[in-house]
Parts: sequence; C-alpha cells; structure tokens
Amino acid sequence: MSCVEASAGAGAPVALIDLGDTLCDCTPALRAGLARLRQPGEREGDEALAPLPPYLESRRRQVMSAPGFWRELAPRAPGFELLALLRDAGFRVHVLTKGPYDAPQVWADKVAWCRAHLPDLPVIVTDDKARVHGHVLVDDWLPYVEGWQRQWPAGLAIVPAQPWNIQAALGRHRIRDDGRNRDAVTAALRSCREAAADGPRSSAPR
Repeated sequence: MSCVEASAGAGAPVALIDLGDTLCDCTPALRAGLARLRQPGEREGDEALAPLPPYLESRRRQVMSAPGFWRELAPRAPGFELLALLRDAGFRVHVLTKGPYDAPQVWADKVAWCRAHLPDLPVIVTDDKARVHGHVLVDDWLPYVEGWQRQWPAGLAIVPAQPWNIQAALGRHRIRDDGRNRDAVTAALRSCREAAADGPRSSAPR
C-alpha cells in the first residue's frame, strides 16, 4: 500500500473498475465453453460475430450463467496493474460489475471471485452501471462506458484494450489503456483527482 492509497479516506474520489475482461479473463473461458457446445457442421468463426446469432447468444448466456463460471476465472494482469494505478493515484476503488436479471447465482459468483482475489475492495453488482456514480470508470465494454458517461459527463473513462474496443472514440474524458501509455493514463487520473477536489460540480449528473 502506498502513502497516497493509505490517505484515500472517505473524502477521496471514487474509481469504479469492471470485473469481466478487466480484472478477470472472461472471454477465453467463454470461448472454451462455446467450443464444448459446438455441434458438427457449425463454424467456430460464427462465435465471434457481433451480434451473435440467436442460438449462439442462448449458448453464451448458458455458459456464463453456469454455477461456478465466474468463481473460476483467472485474474487478468493488466487489470490488476490498472487497479494499482488507481490506488496509487489516491482513489477509493470499488469493483462495479453487471448482474444478469435472470441469473441471480451469477451475482453471488461474482462477489465470491472478488472476495477470493480482492478481499479489501467493496463490490457493487448492478442491473445498470450508469446508475452508479464515480469519478472514474475502468471498463472494456463500450456500451457500458458510453451509458455511464452520458449520465456522468465529467467522469473519466479508462478503456482497457480489447479487440472489441479498438475503434473507441477517445478524448479528454476517455482514454484507452494498451499497457504502453501508462504515463498518459497516470496524468489523466491526476487531472481527474484534481478536478474532483474542486467541488461537487465536477461530478454532477445530466
């Protein structure tokens, strides 16, 4: 724990960090699960389509809602590096993850993963990430990032690099982290923390 992190008390700005494909490797496990369900004559390449065909979307939900799926995911090193940056910058960090409406067991499994790997962090499981205020959101999934920033336009979004977000629109309040631009990420966090210290107007919702 750094000195800055130790001083991040109740008045410190809040950073929200995603779970799947940010802190843990979700997609490799999903692909392995889809491969086990693949039928003769079906093409592996169809599993990368966006959006997925209805039969594959059903299988995706089946795989990701299976008891234990989330508990067994491997930690993702780049996500933990970003977590360290947030802590070193003096943010209070909360895990923020979406829970499927029709699979309550997933909510419990996500919390269990966090308790095993990040026992000191508060965990928020929600139907809608845009409802949760923070000064920073770290998330790989652009629809969640865009929805959150519409609600909290002054908030900083850090997008961990993934193939599905390579076309992310970037700007003063959004930066894509590819592991090679950590100086820029650190500078953006510093600016965000300074803006948060100016007063509540910097975090007002629309």
